[in-house]
Amino acid sequence: MSTTPRLVLPVIEASQAQKHVTHNEALVRLDGAIQLSVADRDLAAPPASPASGGRWLVAAGASGAWSGAAGAIACERDGAWEILTPRAGWLCWVEDESRMLLHDGSAWADLAEAAGWVEAASLADGSLARLGVGTAADAVNRFAVKSDAALFACDETGGSGDMRLAVDKALPARDAALLFETGWSGRALLGLLGDDDFTVKVSSDGSAWTEALRIAASTGRMTLPAGGLAGGGRLLSTRLFTASGTWTRPSGVRWVLIWALGGGGGGGGAAGVASSGAAGGGGGSGGFGLRFLDVSAIASRAVTIGAAGAAGSASGGNGGSGGATSFGTDVVVQGGGGGIGMPAGTWATAVTGGLGGTATVGDPTFAGEPGGAGLRFDAANVLSGAGGSSFFGGGARGNVGNVAGAAGSARGAGGSGAAVASSATGLAGGAGAAGLLWLWEFE
Repeated sequence: MSTTPRLVLPVIEASQAQKHVTHNEALVRLDGAIQLSVADRDLAAPPASPASGGRWLVAAGASGAWSGAAGAIACERDGAWEILTPRAGWLCWVEDESRMLLHDGSAWADLAEAAGWVEAASLADGSLARLGVGTAADAVNRFAVKSDAALFACDETGGSGDMRLAVDKALPARDAALLFETGWSGRALLGLLGDDDFTVKVSSDGSAWTEALRIAASTGRMTLPAGGLAGGGRLLSTRLFTASGTWTRPSGVRWVLIWALGGGGGGGGAAGVASSGAAGGGGGSGGFGLRFLDVSAIASRAVTIGAAGAAGSASGGNGGSGGATSFGTDVVVQGGGGGIGMPAGTWATAVTGGLGGTATVGDPTFAGEPGGAGLRFDAANVLSGAGGSSFFGGGARGNVGNVAGAAGSARGAGGSGAAVASSATGLAGGAGAAGLLWLWEFE
């Protein structure tokens, strides 16, 4: 009997008897083959109670009435089975899987996979392995987009109104970052890079990276590397000189703020006479100067710390002047003058305190406080001069009675004068305090 080439339908021959049989046979085959839908594709043997007209895609290992029909369509027909051999291009809907299959001439394949389609369900259930928009995704870049712009907008109708983009990593030692490139070569990297601090790094070649900023996860404190600000300005360190030496510019330091203080003057001594009194003048404090200096072209500077002024002797000697403090020739401040000593003498004699030191080079500069005068009212009533207080305070207090001078208690302060009342024993004044130089180093 002749058949059609595609669906193998029987053809009615000329002068054929019982034409209705052939016709009905063709209709039954059409009913089984077109709008093809099968109950499932997992059975290798006929079901025990198949529905009339039911269809199944025969699984591998077919047996029984389906023997040798693996991959074919088995159609129930009046208690018997008709096997339809699929051809290339046939489509088949699998009812229990809600999945469309395509026959390629040798086997069935998932239509979406064969055609390269993305099923809506796979976009939500995590089964989509890769997605490329305008460019191909690969094993590393499993989501790839090639576009002039990308938009992420909040859901203003049913959402919270927020928009957050989350970048997660498995361990602190891994990276969670955004990489910015030019010509596929990295230029900037920001995120959690090898730890949990937020870090920004930059590169000129995509291989060597320089850290530009770090914000500590534990404190929120931001740090920059040395020289991190193009115009400078960040305080890098401070150095305190209390003894003469040499300052050498550290790497990355461009500016220094110099605090310079001269040494304090010593207090005058008071001579002893049994029937008389004496009072020495206080020493003046050292001068004070500030300067903000560009040291980018300076490798080092000599630092001199002003010495403390010596105490006036117990014979009524004058106190010594404090020494000058300097940072090369860029800042120079003088020490305070020594207080005048007082020998035993007549009633109502007075001696002056030492002058405050001056700052000869600095911007701005401040003169030190002068020491107080020593006063003798009579043999039993005397008042020694107080030492001048420096920028940091600490001038020694003046005294009455029989009291030796006290030393200045803060850097650059003056010592006080001695006081002797109706005593044959003279007393020395107090020494001044040495100066200092304090450097604040900025990038």
